[in-house]
Amino acid sequence: MFGSDLPATGEPATLAIDDDRVTVRAGERAFASHLAELSVREIGFGSQRGFELAWREGEAARAVHLLDTEAVRTFCSLPQIASLPKFQALERAARRRAIGRSIGWAAIAAFVLLPVIAVVILIWRADSIAEAITRSIPIEQEVKLGETAFASLRPTLSLIESGPAHEAVVDLGKRLTQGSQYQYQFFVARDETVNAFALPGGIIVVHTGLIEATKRAEELAGVLAHEIQHVEQRHSLRAAVKELGLRGAWAWLTGDLGGTLAGEAALDLTLRKFSRDDESEADAKAFDLLVEHGIDPSGMIDFFTTLAGQGRAGELPEFLSTHPASEERRRALLERLDHLGRRGFSELDREEWPPAT
Repeated sequence: MFGSDLPATGEPATLAIDDDRVTVRAGERAFASHLAELSVREIGFGSQRGFELAWREGEAARAVHLLDTEAVRTFCSLPQIASLPKFQALERAARRRAIGRSIGWAAIAAFVLLPVIAVVILIWRADSIAEAITRSIPIEQEVKLGETAFASLRPTLSLIESGPAHEAVVDLGKRLTQGSQYQYQFFVARDETVNAFALPGGIIVVHTGLIEATKRAEELAGVLAHEIQHVEQRHSLRAAVKELGLRGAWAWLTGDLGGTLAGEAALDLTLRKFSRDDESEADAKAFDLLVEHGIDPSGMIDFFTTLAGQGRAGELPEFLSTHPASEERRRALLERLDHLGRRGFSELDREEWPPAT
């Protein structure tokens, strides 16, 4: 209890509330007041809630600080206290502050966690988001992306721009892409690795190592048809969109905005591992494309089967590391071949195979 006639540091007291009166005893003295005459305000330290009850006795000011946790709980539960307009106003203010603190912490949490949540959602739904975005991208933009990637990659390639191998790739490629909405460009790179890849917009690169690994022209046609279908079905573009989205989200989350995300993502397409569904779709569409143009589709199956048997333990030709030829895919192609029955195909007219590189 505090008062003008009490020590400045206050004096321990006991408080009793009976009906509409409050009685405070400090030492040998007792002080009393009607509840209606009290002013009530909230006090406390940190999370500890307390109340100050104050009144006047003539010229003297009296104040009681109620800080004991259990006493505060009992005080708030008393009906005569709860019905006081001044106490009700305090309770409303306390609730507003609690709501404000909750909203504040929620806002802080949202600000901190929103990027994380966004990245998690993006990763979770990356394929469907990339598919939706891909459908809205004009072919002209897709072509520009592929050309940007190839321009960055070209200095690292030893391109062969003439000769039997180049002519074989270009001739087969043109035959398989007649009527396409894309203007395809076919390149041969001098590289002993068994590989080929497609960039968005219709740029296809075949390594000399892959050409030399084929036993007949139909096998090279099968590889080209497969890569063409990755372009036609926009698998390469969707992979680039997904890569850009994930890299951009990571840059936003970490603040690392350096580098050219588009360029890096585009270059990564040369080593892109397509999804199982993408590979199966490319297989089926490539098979139909070969049949449509009168080319024996068994060449594609034979080449994938040959490559699968070439790898040493724990090692596969690079083409199969990015285009995994699972047994399930092989069976699906064999079933399609069986459905053709006895349909015959003219052998591709190539006197010498594989062509000189």
